[in-house]
Amino acid sequence: MNYLEELDIQPNVRSFFEPYLRDRHHWIAGDPALAKDWFICASKIDALAWLELNHQRYRDLTNLCFLTIGAVPHQFHAAFIQNHAPKRKLHFVFSNDDLGALCDLKLASYVRNKPLKVTWSENSYLVNFENKHFEFKLLSLNALEKASGYNFRIRTHKPKNTITYYEQLSNRHRT
Repeated sequence: MNYLEELDIQPNVRSFFEPYLRDRHHWIAGDPALAKDWFICASKIDALAWLELNHQRYRDLTNLCFLTIGAVPHQFHAAFIQNHAPKRKLHFVFSNDDLGALCDLKLASYVRNKPLKVTWSENSYLVNFENKHFEFKLLSLNALEKASGYNFRIRTHKPKNTITYYEQLSNRHRT
């Protein structure tokens, strides 16, 4: 039995990812040319776990593309997304913690060519965006959108009661 079967991953989700599971730091699963929805994740296992937990939302998995970028977004990731998915729905699937929120903000700012700067000071985050300063106790892309009035048009997905989707999937098997 392979690892995906041990996690009780549905056969259609396994078959979607298996051709792409190779030891590469950054990878794409799905056909970028056909995909309507692009999911940007930190890791392969979180991409797989997210789809396992949410595959029932999508009738046709060929409309999906997953790109993993690691734990630190860079401008070259945004350039790749801009060149290969210019009119696609973007979804960010990063961890449900401060690091995940920082990934959401940095990658969104790169993809939309809207520079921002995030600093930490006295139990809050300070965000410099569009020549304005915003302060947040809890950092999120949604909080910045509400405070600034700018819509990045990127959906973020966060696991419930866990830090990562892999952790949520693993916990599903412990109950």
